[in-house]
Amino acid sequence: MRMRNGTMRMMGKGIGLAPARLLLMLAAMATAGILAAACDGAGPQPPAATPNLEATVAAMVAASIPAPTPTATATATPTLTPAPATPNLAATVAAIVATALPTPTPMPTPTQAPTPIPTPTPSPTPTLIPTFAPSPIPTPTPAPPTAPGYSAVTAGGKHTCRLDAAGIATCWGANGDADKGQADPPDGAFTAISAGYEHTCGLRPDGTALCWGDNADGQSNAPPGRYSAIAAGQGHTCALNDDADGAAVCWGRNEYGQTNAPSGAFTAITAGGEHSCGLRPDGTAVCWGDDHYDQSAVTEGRYIAISAGELHTCAIRDDGGIACWGSNASNQAPANMDGQFVRISAGQRHTCAITTDGVANCWGNRDDRPDNIVASISAGDEHTCWIDGDGKVGCVGNNRYGAIRSPTPITGIYVSVSAGINYTCGVRTDETVACWGYNQQGQATPPEGTFQSVSAGVHHTCGVRTDGRVACWGSNELGESLPPRGIFQSVSVGFRYTCGVRSDDGSVVCWGEDYAIPPEPEGTFQSVSAGIYYDCGLRTDGTVVCWSYEFEPISPSEGDFQSVSAGFGYACGVRADSTVACWGNIEYDLGQATPPEGTFQSVSASNHPEGASHTCGVRTDGTVACWGNNDDGQATPPEGKFQSVSAGAYYTCGVRTDGQVVGWGGNHWGECTPP
Repeated sequence: MRMRNGTMRMMGKGIGLAPARLLLMLAAMATAGILAAACDGAGPQPPAATPNLEATVAAMVAASIPAPTPTATATATPTLTPAPATPNLAATVAAIVATALPTPTPMPTPTQAPTPIPTPTPSPTPTLIPTFAPSPIPTPTPAPPTAPGYSAVTAGGKHTCRLDAAGIATCWGANGDADKGQADPPDGAFTAISAGYEHTCGLRPDGTALCWGDNADGQSNAPPGRYSAIAAGQGHTCALNDDADGAAVCWGRNEYGQTNAPSGAFTAITAGGEHSCGLRPDGTAVCWGDDHYDQSAVTEGRYIAISAGELHTCAIRDDGGIACWGSNASNQAPANMDGQFVRISAGQRHTCAITTDGVANCWGNRDDRPDNIVASISAGDEHTCWIDGDGKVGCVGNNRYGAIRSPTPITGIYVSVSAGINYTCGVRTDETVACWGYNQQGQATPPEGTFQSVSAGVHHTCGVRTDGRVACWGSNELGESLPPRGIFQSVSVGFRYTCGVRSDDGSVVCWGEDYAIPPEPEGTFQSVSAGIYYDCGLRTDGTVVCWSYEFEPISPSEGDFQSVSAGFGYACGVRADSTVACWGNIEYDLGQATPPEGTFQSVSASNHPEGASHTCGVRTDGTVACWGNNDDGQATPPEGKFQSVSAGAYYTCGVRTDGQVVGWGGNHWGECTPP
C-alpha cells in the first residue's frame, strides 16, 4: 500500500517465468536412449554400441539452443562475460545423468554402428537440474500437471486461485467490492492463471485469454488472439501473443505507460503495480511504466526469470543468483543475492524464490515460507502460496480475507463433504477435516485429529472421530456442541441441536436446545438426519421414520430405503430400488420435493430456513441431478462423475470420483471454494 498523487494504491501481482525445461527434456532423452539400447531384444545378442554420453548430450544441447537474435537497436549491447562459477552445461548434464544411472556391466567395444537413440516421452515430473542454460533462452513450456494434485497457484491482492490437474480453476478470498467477482472463475479448463489485485486472468487450451473481476480500467477486456503467457497486475494485464511471434500485448490502466509494451519478441512477461517487465530471447530484461522508485530501471545482465512486484522487480540471473531493483523499504529488493535459484515471485513488499533443490526462501515484510520442498511459489499482497512436490497447495500469511484458508498445506483430496449454511466441511483422504467459508462462531475451525464423517449445520459442526467419539466445534450457547459420552456410528447437525446414532445399541440420542430437541424415536437405526422442523432416521430394517419437536410428524413413503436426508420441512430418501422419493409439509414449494425419474446412489436435501430449498442426488451413473430453487445456480450441477453431493443453503458441493471437491451456486463467503 502506498500514496501517490493523494491516492492510496495497492499492488496486484503477476508472474512471468522462463523455466529452462529444455535441459530436463535432454536429460530424460539421454537416459531413455541408453536404457533402450541396453535392454533391447531377448536372449543373448551381440551388444550394441553405447554412445558416449557426454558427447551425445553436448551435441544435443548445442543443436537445441538457437542462435541469439540480433538486437534491432542502435545502442551497442554490452559484452556479457559468463560467471566463472557456472559449470560447462553439457558436462554438467552428462555428469548428473551418469550419476543417476546404475553402474553398467563392462561390455566389449563393438564394431557395428551405434544404435540410434529413440525419442522418449518426457517425464511428467522432471528433476531439477542444478545448472543454468546460457542465453538465448527457449520459449518456456508449461509443466504437465501431476494428478490428482494442482498444476498452478497464484496469489493476488486479497484472493488466491489455483488450477487442478484437469485445468479447472478455483479461487478463494476477497471477491471485490460490490462483488466484482475476481474469485468467481468461469467454467472450463485453463492452461495458465494469474491473479491481480481485483481481477484474474487465464489462458484457455486454445491460447485465448479470458479475464474476470474488476474492469474499471479495462484490465479484464482481453483482446482476441492466441497467447503463450499472461500476467495480471494491479489495474492492467500483459500477455505474450503467439500470433505475433511472442510480442508483448498489454491492456488496462496506462497512467504511467505500463501498457505501452515495446516492440519485439519476449519469452516471459510480468505485470506489477504500475509497471511491466519482460525477458527478451537473448535473456536481457526490459521494463516499462512507473519508475518513481527505479522499479523499471533494469540492472544489466542476462536473466532466466523475472517478476514485477508493487514497487520493485526481481530476476534470476543466468548464473542462478538474484538481482533486484526498485523500492527496498522492507528489504524486499536486495541488489544481489548469490545462490542457485530457479523460480522467483515478487509480491507487494516481499519476494520469494525457490532453489534448485526445491527449498523456498522469502524476504521482505513477510518472510514466512513453507518448510517442505516446493515446485512453484507465488507472492501476493500479504500472503504467499505454493505447490509442493506432491501437487498439494499450501498458503501462509495474512488471512483476513480468507486468502490462505489454512496455514499448512492440505491434501485437497476428499472422501466426503457436508455443506452447511454459508460454510462447508469435508473429510480428506488422510482422515483429517477441513472447513471453509463463513466462520464467525468458529464453525469452520475444526479440531486436530482424524474423523470418519462430518456434518455442517448453521453455527456449529460435529464429526465422528475414527475411534467413534463425537467432537463438535462452533456455537455452544445451548449445549449443541457438547456431545454425550459414548461411541457413535453417525452424527447429524440440526439448527440448534445435534443427533447421533450410538454404536452399541443403534439408538438415537440428541443434545442441544431443550425445546428444540425432538423426541428420540424407539428402535435401532443405521443413520439419522437432522433437518429444520423435522428429523428422519433409517432403521436397521430399511424403513424410515420421521419426527418433529414442534409439528405433527411427516409420514415418509412406505417401503425400504437405502438412505434418507431431512431438509427444511421435507425429506427425501433413496429407495431399495434406487429411485428417489420425497415427502413433507412444504412451506415454500419450489419443486425441491419433486425428484426426477431415474436411479440414484444418494440424495441430499437442503435445510436452509429461508425457503431457498433445493435437492441434489448422485445418479447411479455418477452424474449429479438437482431440483428445486435455483436462484443462485445451486441446482445447476457441473458435468462429470461424482461420488457424493451435499446441498447447502444457496449452494451445493460435491466430491468428484478423483476426490476433488467442486462447489456451485452462491459463493458469498467462499463456501464453494475449498482450499
